[in-house]
Amino acid sequence: MATRLEDVPVIKVKPSTIEAEIYNRIRLGLIRLENPLRLTLPGLRGMDVLLDDKAWVCVDRTLYDLPVLAWTDFQTQSRMGLHAPIECRVNYYHIHANVIAETVLATTDRLLKERLKPYQRAEAPLVAKLSVAGKR
Repeated sequence: MATRLEDVPVIKVKPSTIEAEIYNRIRLGLIRLENPLRLTLPGLRGMDVLLDDKAWVCVDRTLYDLPVLAWTDFQTQSRMGLHAPIECRVNYYHIHANVIAETVLATTDRLLKERLKPYQRAEAPLVAKLSVAGKR
């Protein structure tokens, strides 16, 4: 995916911060579901998001997956804990990409919450058993 980003001219590059909850959920989705992971974004006609370890790219599938915007260069080395936000860089490939950037992240987060629910239910009894076993 990264090589595809290099082939498309960037209109604007902006430093950004991603909330820890969103970053952590996307990382968890990549670990538990698929890596790379592709999600169709309802409410954003023709838009998909492609997620992998190095970049999160919103693409227009009606234009042969032309990138619209991408989050890259995640600065996780200096992270002090899972609660800390992540610094990154956002590349804009379309003049109006800034209009949908927050919606793309929020929709991606909502979709992953739903897709990760079965994993939460499966772990809940195990965590309870471990807690009880640890108290004996």
